[in-house]
Amino acid sequence: MSMAQASVGPHLEQSSPAIDFFCHICGGSELEQVCASGEVAAQIEYLRRFHRRRLRHPTESALKDRVTFTQEYLTDIVACRDCGLVCRSSRPSADAIAGAYSNDHYGQEHLSFEFILQCSWAESKVRSLAGRLQGRPSQFPFVVEVGSFVGGFLAAGRKRGWKMIGVDPGKEVASFCRTRGLDVFCGTLIEAPIEPGTVNAVAIWNTFDQLPNPDSTLAAARHILDRHGILVVRIPNGSSFRRLITRQRRACPPMRGWVTSALAWNNLLGFPYLYGYTIRTMDQLLTRHGFTRLAVCPDTLMTLADEEEYRAWARWEERLIKRACLTAARVEQAWKKQDDHLAPWLDLYYRVAQSVPDTTIAVAMKSPTVGIENGERRLSWRKEYIDGFS
Repeated sequence: MSMAQASVGPHLEQSSPAIDFFCHICGGSELEQVCASGEVAAQIEYLRRFHRRRLRHPTESALKDRVTFTQEYLTDIVACRDCGLVCRSSRPSADAIAGAYSNDHYGQEHLSFEFILQCSWAESKVRSLAGRLQGRPSQFPFVVEVGSFVGGFLAAGRKRGWKMIGVDPGKEVASFCRTRGLDVFCGTLIEAPIEPGTVNAVAIWNTFDQLPNPDSTLAAARHILDRHGILVVRIPNGSSFRRLITRQRRACPPMRGWVTSALAWNNLLGFPYLYGYTIRTMDQLLTRHGFTRLAVCPDTLMTLADEEEYRAWARWEERLIKRACLTAARVEQAWKKQDDHLAPWLDLYYRVAQSVPDTTIAVAMKSPTVGIENGERRLSWRKEYIDGFS
């Protein structure tokens, strides 16, 4: 999937079979509204005007890359009252979502452009992961990327001599990567033919928030990682989104403009994601799959304003706002010493733990109405996991 989660192919429709809110973190069903669907519609319209003003040539094609998303249907944005998980409610079924990503169409020119944009971003992520893989027996680690999209991270890892395999359900993007000599399996991590316990690291950049059933992917990741394995997950920060929306509503006009721009440059307006996790909710989810947290790296969305398409003042605006976001997040972290970052995006690093707490079944059984989408499937993966590692 794209770094910005953009899609110019078939989109999810509101008429798709809807799944009501159920918290797969704590099992809760009580929610509070963060943004009503009408407010989401206004945010999307503002985002269109925002980029149209800043683009040199605001064609419909250029706007699609910044304004049109797979999760573009209008719905309420809600949060679990118990754990704070942010979610779109209601949303299409898992099959509808998988089908949309599988059949996404971008065109070769767009994919080539995205690959160029990814290069410097991907190299920084490879350096960060390399620092946490130091001291391993193998000098050339085996790394799997889930949601490899155009393959920028795969290419950056291959430059260092790493063995890289991508996994992506998109047929067009998988084919694009293969033409560049990159190894990509078209499908899901559950289906990928990777031997258990052979992988040194699994990376899920800008994709985890779009997984309808993250438990299955996490169980598969744990299954293929070795006993010293690293899992890195990049997410839009649900806590930051809620706080910025609250500040936007309460701020005076000049400050409101800056807050809205921060939301826009980080692709948070309209919230085009299935879930908005926090550090706390991610820890709860990852712990029950046998992972323990290593590090939190505050971040922003990769650069959107390239030199060819955006006006000079817009490029400076993006840099200034994103630097301010990171500075505020780091100051807050040092001052409050809490896991509630202002950073709009977070890179979370986990390592394989020695044991798996028996919590998944309890969470899945809290609601008798969960069904195959959130309950039975999770239980079956729990059983496979225990059978493979106990």
